[in-house]
Amino acid sequence: MCTTLLLTACVNTSGHQSRSQDTSQVKPPKSLVPQPPPGGFSSIFSSAPKREPAAASSSAVVSSGIAQESSPVAKAIQDEEAATWISRYPALAKEYEQYRSELEKEYRQYEQKVQKLKQKARGYWGDGNVHESGSDKYVKYGTGYTSRGEVDFAKGNIVVETVEERDHKKRLQEAIVTTLLTPDNARDPELFSDQGITLRGPSVLEGQVKDHEGVIVKWEWRANRYADWLVENKLQKVNSGGKTIYRIEIPMEANHEQVRGQKYEDLVRKSAQQYGVQESLIYSIMETESHFNPYATSHIPAYGLMQVVPSTAGRDVFQRIKKRNDQPTRSYLFNPTNNIDTGTAYLSILDDIYLKDVKHPLAREYCVISAYNGGAGNVLRTFSRDRKHAVKVINSLTPQQVYVKLNRSHPSAESRKYIEKVVKAKKKYDGMAVARNHYQ
Repeated sequence: MCTTLLLTACVNTSGHQSRSQDTSQVKPPKSLVPQPPPGGFSSIFSSAPKREPAAASSSAVVSSGIAQESSPVAKAIQDEEAATWISRYPALAKEYEQYRSELEKEYRQYEQKVQKLKQKARGYWGDGNVHESGSDKYVKYGTGYTSRGEVDFAKGNIVVETVEERDHKKRLQEAIVTTLLTPDNARDPELFSDQGITLRGPSVLEGQVKDHEGVIVKWEWRANRYADWLVENKLQKVNSGGKTIYRIEIPMEANHEQVRGQKYEDLVRKSAQQYGVQESLIYSIMETESHFNPYATSHIPAYGLMQVVPSTAGRDVFQRIKKRNDQPTRSYLFNPTNNIDTGTAYLSILDDIYLKDVKHPLAREYCVISAYNGGAGNVLRTFSRDRKHAVKVINSLTPQQVYVKLNRSHPSAESRKYIEKVVKAKKKYDGMAVARNHYQ
């Protein structure tokens, strides 16, 4: 679970079009034709009120609407003139206000955890040397905050460190084993504390690290033996911020990302069939969002493989599909089964409800991809500030023109790059699927 030019049809708010730009260099993949929508949702939700969806990924809150400028979350929301937009749909204002309140509450709770971590770790590691988890990095501190393991899922590198002087070899050995064997189905690995992890079940890094003998590290006895060898043969001593740090670097296998993605094959297939979403789209979203890091987290906050925001996309899935009047918890979304199910369900909501009036399946797919990151509202506002007119404009364009418009004119810079990354990744997974079918 990566990265074109101006659209020939730049649409202004009055609906007039200009066709002076050249798109000859723009060549988004032509193979991204989605399967038909599942069909079941239309009847299930036909009586449900149409809500403006908030996105699932780390920039989700841009479509949530109202936010006070002094709020930390407001900076992520201010891409659009939310108040003006809401004034056109007063029935949605209360719901948007609830989303905003929930988002800010989640953000404050997240920031409290981060600040608490920094406060406790800073005394040992020094200012500017406190690391925290992110969407493609996993960081776990050991007991007492004097050791930590950091996995960079994008670069395929593991760094284990300690500032413990007297027992640095022992602390490194313990941290190496914990990092290598952290399970991918823990309820919550307590990323912002020094609480220990129960090493039980398949690990996040299973199949991705070989020891000094060239054997995949899977069992605890082998992890311990490898840790001993690393401490004796690969120990580094560095100075940073006035602190002496003892460090071990562990390379991951070149195909580490592919190995992680394959671990979720059964879950992806099940969700794809259940919700009528292409497997290649699910994989490409996961790769772009987290590089298949099941404990991915971000400041919005969003959690897990598909970076689902609990109070927006998560709540939408719970209410519309699960028929639950609540929202997923962080622990729920750290579970790969739950996360893939929720993220895929949200893709189906975008395709089958919010963007269902976009006629061309490939154009709709591009819209769904962009909406997953920045919200369906911002997708439509990219083409016109009037929702109905926006759909007409989209339907008057070729899929290639829709792609380029979203890639060049979306109000969020992150969303402009996001569609580029996902489309590139999806082309790769479409190709892998073709090759697999050919050899079966």
